Amino acid sequence: MDPDRRESTVPSTTSTSGAECGHVTQEADNAVLFNFLSKLGLETFYPNKLTLRSLLEINKNSIYDETVESLEKIPWCFLRKLFQINVECRNCTQVSNDDDDDENSDLFDFDLLTADDSADNNVNPLDLIVALFLCAHCFLQQEMALKMSMCQFSVPLLLPHVNNSQSTLMLWALRDIVKEWRPQDLSESRGFVENNIVQADIPFFTFVRLKNCSLSKSQVLNHVLSLGQYNHNMFIDRDMKGGALKRRISNGLIEVCWYLPCGRENLDIFPGPVAFANLRGDICESRAQFNFLFQVSTATFVFLDKVEENEHTILTSLKDVKSKLFLVVNRKEGNAREDMMSVKTTVEELQLPNSRMKTKDPKVNVAAFSEKLCVPIKKSLTNAANTVKIENMLNKAFELGLAVDENENDVQKKAAEEIVKGIGLQKIPDYKKQQLPLQGENWKRLSQLEMEECRLKKAGDLGLEEYKSQLQEEKQQIRKKLSEYEPSTAMKRFIKNVSKCDKDRRHFFLKWMKFKLNAHPQSATHLSSLHKKLKEHCDKKKKDVQTIAELVQTLLESSLGVEHYMREMGLIYEFSIDGSINTADKISSLPGLAAEMLLDGFPLEILDGDASNIPERWVTDVLMELHKKVGEQSRLLVLTVLGVQSTGKSTLLNTMFGVQFPVSSGRCTRGAYMLFLKVGEDMKRQLSCDFIVLIDTEGLKSPHLAQLEDIYEHDNQLASFVIGLSDVTIINIAMENSTEMKDVLQIAVHAFLRMKEIGKKPICHFVHQNVSGVSAHAKNLTERKYLLDQLNEMTQIAAEMEKKLSIKAFTDVLDYDMDKNNWNIPSLWHGTPPMASVSTGYSEAVADLKRNLLETVKTNRSNEVSQIPEFLEWMRSLWKAVKYENFIFSFRNVLVAQAYDNLCKEFSQWKWQFKKEILSWQKEAELEILNSDNESGLQHLTESIVSKKSELSEKITSEKRKMEKKCTNYYKKKDQNVNLIEKHKIGFFNNISSLAKEIQYSVNNKLDCALHMRKSSEEVQKIHRTYREVSEERVMKLLSDCKNSKLSDHQLKEEFEKMWTEATKNVSGLEEQKISENILKLLRKNFQNRNVNEELQNIRDLTEIGKGEFKVTSEHVKNPKIFILLCTKDKKGELQYTADGVIEYCSQFVRDIVKTNPDYHESFSKNLLDKIDESLKNISKDDKIKFEFDLKLHICGIAYREFLKMHQKYLSDKDPRTQLEKYKMQYLSDFLDLYKHR
Repeated sequence: MDPDRRESTVPSTTSTSGAECGHVTQEADNAVLFNFLSKLGLETFYPNKLTLRSLLEINKNSIYDETVESLEKIPWCFLRKLFQINVECRNCTQVSNDDDDDENSDLFDFDLLTADDSADNNVNPLDLIVALFLCAHCFLQQEMALKMSMCQFSVPLLLPHVNNSQSTLMLWALRDIVKEWRPQDLSESRGFVENNIVQADIPFFTFVRLKNCSLSKSQVLNHVLSLGQYNHNMFIDRDMKGGALKRRISNGLIEVCWYLPCGRENLDIFPGPVAFANLRGDICESRAQFNFLFQVSTATFVFLDKVEENEHTILTSLKDVKSKLFLVVNRKEGNAREDMMSVKTTVEELQLPNSRMKTKDPKVNVAAFSEKLCVPIKKSLTNAANTVKIENMLNKAFELGLAVDENENDVQKKAAEEIVKGIGLQKIPDYKKQQLPLQGENWKRLSQLEMEECRLKKAGDLGLEEYKSQLQEEKQQIRKKLSEYEPSTAMKRFIKNVSKCDKDRRHFFLKWMKFKLNAHPQSATHLSSLHKKLKEHCDKKKKDVQTIAELVQTLLESSLGVEHYMREMGLIYEFSIDGSINTADKISSLPGLAAEMLLDGFPLEILDGDASNIPERWVTDVLMELHKKVGEQSRLLVLTVLGVQSTGKSTLLNTMFGVQFPVSSGRCTRGAYMLFLKVGEDMKRQLSCDFIVLIDTEGLKSPHLAQLEDIYEHDNQLASFVIGLSDVTIINIAMENSTEMKDVLQIAVHAFLRMKEIGKKPICHFVHQNVSGVSAHAKNLTERKYLLDQLNEMTQIAAEMEKKLSIKAFTDVLDYDMDKNNWNIPSLWHGTPPMASVSTGYSEAVADLKRNLLETVKTNRSNEVSQIPEFLEWMRSLWKAVKYENFIFSFRNVLVAQAYDNLCKEFSQWKWQFKKEILSWQKEAELEILNSDNESGLQHLTESIVSKKSELSEKITSEKRKMEKKCTNYYKKKDQNVNLIEKHKIGFFNNISSLAKEIQYSVNNKLDCALHMRKSSEEVQKIHRTYREVSEERVMKLLSDCKNSKLSDHQLKEEFEKMWTEATKNVSGLEEQKISENILKLLRKNFQNRNVNEELQNIRDLTEIGKGEFKVTSEHVKNPKIFILLCTKDKKGELQYTADGVIEYCSQFVRDIVKTNPDYHESFSKNLLDKIDESLKNISKDDKIKFEFDLKLHICGIAYREFLKMHQKYLSDKDPRTQLEKYKMQYLSDFLDLYKHR
């Protein structure tokens, strides 16, 4: 369309027909509008004062379906249902009346039949929509348009303003609508197109009518758009509820909707996407709108019965009519000749060919005629030039004097463009490294180090304190690096734009950032290409797991949205140094800014899913700022939806609360986000909260992310963390994904059992998606019971593993009622996407869930409601517990964890048998070396060592084979769920190989050490034999050198020291073993896979442990209060008696070892721990693990001191250097005497 070409104008006329075409005074128009708004109670919101934030507030109107008792309630009923994406929202335009009007009215009262309907308690839905758009703030307009589009309703393209002649092009209002479709040329490859609807370049067809037209074009359009689908009324027509009422303010409204193909020839009406616009009222009343539509559209269909003079003038003044104009003539029965003659005159003057005339015969119904009308539309689609972008209509609107709801020169738009322009031709990962560096590899590495510092899984042979020190040093280096980063150019611009403007401008800027980033070719093309490559690799029969994992990682790194800039802003604050110049100024104000944004409805990322970490300082300071801003009235009700990817969990939240969490899995942002919804004054007291906090997470069990190494750990950590944070958790289950969700739940429950005292019991609701049918709840009772039985069984297994046998059922951990906390939600779509609307059943079921859920909260809420400071404290302690959990998160479910744990116990026994066998051989070999005959000579001894090492190698190979055979046989078992841990088999065999190498290295060192000991003993004996001779020789030399002077005792001692050092240089000593470290390492292995990781790490050595008496405390007893009330026995006294007996038994075991005067060996401590385990076998499993841990620690402390004394005595008795040092003073005395007597 040529933007410079103007349509020729028609001279105005003062004839009666001209007046009927809608020329009324502005004052009268104003009166009509304000009367209508007053009638609906909307006058205070005009113009554009009704905000999105006010509609998202949790109040009685947003929760309960109140009866529409007055006209004032109609708009709120419509908006409530629209935000629930309920297609019935257009039917709330009538005041409820229980009386039967027809029974009470006079059928023959002709005045009643001809009376104006303005006094009725009814409203035309189109008038209601126009009124609400006129009163809505621009962000609410955008949200309304988006939700109307999801309902498959037409949306306003040109909004009439009755108080002036200027209509508004609703470009901004439509910007947020993104659609997906599959053109038929992509059906084979199963590709799809995703585009913002205002930027989609597609054919645009306009439907208008003349004044005298008895055929409903809206009805025809609905038939055209519903062919092959369920009949769905996209446009309101006269046969719909309220559609026949006289329109008050909506004439001149242009609506638009889209037909989008699904790629299936038998279902698609058109092979590609098509836009349809519909002008309300006749073209005489809306000249400006008609001119605009005709000039921007691919083709215009004019519906008419006949053509009046002024209409003839308008039509004949149009240009390009042959290529753009279609006349749709409704031929009526009876006296139609005159009407058809007026049509004929116009057609002849326009020189329209017959193909441009579509005539509806009275005998043809609307459905059949609609099919006929599709033919010319399909023909137009073959011409690629016949496409239009709504975005490009802007200039034509300005040219024709129409208003536009967004400014081309908008400052916020330009600011967003400036930032996004910085991407240029770079790949997104490269751009992020350059402009968003803080969230890169260093942050991820720091997160790994923090996790490893708690779990210590990779310490290897290093001492734990040394390993921790290394981790802390690396952490400090990374933190230093991160704190030295200056904000990049893009981030400086981003922060400037979100902090230097008011709320509306900030909101505009962030919206423009979102639109520009989504539309950026580098982002869109790169993501599309990666998805295509990933699909190709996943579809191969022989999958290359490494390549798939690399592609998934690249896909994650190639995602770029506003959330990444917000994340970077948080990390800039997280690593800023307190007191620095920039911190005191710009950066210190960032938490306050983010708190404002939270209150304005923007989400805050609390868990970075890419790094699996929480920027604690940032999140804490943001929420504390929010706490201050709301006058410290911040009681929270936290609600989470968890579900497997692509099961509609974000859609569920969005439908339930009218919010807009991202629903596409394509962007791949990982983590957890929180959104604050204000609770209205009318509900605060009932709900006991000031805000409802929604937490949305990434979908769990993503099939693509399954290729990443840590996916079980990542998903399980995330699920446990957000369930723990929540007061209410909705578990979203689709039947095809129920197993995966059960797995995650089992791990979360097991994690809670291991995390000290979880502190609260989240309410748990199960939502079963895609389950419809009135009998579903009753019929699915068996399935619900089976699900609960499975969860109970897994909880019992977990409780047994954790020795918490008082936990008997799933409901002991999470608050769940099988009858009340189960919800069946029908399928989301009514029809086949992309032309399907959200089903009414889905919307109603979700609204019902919301009502019941909040009702449950009202009755169950305890007095201990957390405000933000308590929430933050709880979040920190929960995250700490998650970080210290070093076992359970790595497994798919509890059965796998149990199977793995069982094998670990067996493996530990095999390992110890292997070590004992080699230890026995080692002792004999060492004795043989140390007691060898001096006469055999050192050369023979060295050869003997080589032979021993060869013998050792054979011995280790033999024991290794035995252990491998045990492992192989274990995997052949049919019980204990061994098949579930098949993937760990290689790991266990690798462990055997590593163990063999470790033992060989250790024993070889011991043999070398024994050889050195033997050599040193030989050297000592040599010194003892020759010391007199050597001393005399040195004395004679001194006398010879110092003939004329006498040496003092001090000088003589110095000479002796030189001689001693020279003589003893080849004598090596024994090193003192780190016994405390060794015992703690064995204690850690003894508690392997049990939840005492944090306590063990807090113990640096055993020097002070076990010195006092061991006392049983209430912490050692399960639920001490219950025991006091219910048990006749003194539970603490019973445990104390047990503890005293075990301590005495183990102390005697240690004394017996010490009596034999051996050197310390780790087998002593291992046997000691085995003795304790044997002694504790019969104690009640209800006793807490803390009792066992504290008792073992106490006994280990006692043993440590005894073993240390024993080891030191051994060194004193056996160490050659120590033995030699005993004679040093005697040799010095002899040396001095020799000198003096000479």
